[in-house]
Amino acid sequence: MDDVDDFLRQLRIAAFECPPLCEVPLGSYWLGNPVMHGPWPAATCAAVLKIWYEADLIRLHFPAYPAEWNLVPGGWGTRLVDGDALADADAEKLLDHPERWVRENADGYVVPCATWQGDVAPLAEWLAAALDTAQRLPLTTHPEP
Repeated sequence: MDDVDDFLRQLRIAAFECPPLCEVPLGSYWLGNPVMHGPWPAATCAAVLKIWYEADLIRLHFPAYPAEWNLVPGGWGTRLVDGDALADADAEKLLDHPERWVRENADGYVVPCATWQGDVAPLAEWLAAALDTAQRLPLTTHPEP
């Protein structure tokens, strides 16, 4: 498995586990067999998530969080649909601005979740939808000098 395939597979797993956007670029670490996946640039994650969003494989949701977290509200908060889903225009804008995926903002706690279409789509469909784009994106983060 190459780095791009691993990245896409791990990002797809995230769509089923629904972590907050602020955690998606961090990747994952398997304790039983120490393997690190990621971290990846947030912009790279955002580009793939946007492809999957446009293909109806995922939606973005904002679950309820404790008020004492004092999150800076997202401008989309009054436009949620079906209870907790971001409206299409708001979701697309958030996916276009991964710099907003920080822990201080409600934007960072929006979660990508597989739709029913994504739930039934085979892995190959997910991979094929984003492979061309993912092959052209950086997969490593470079520390500041």
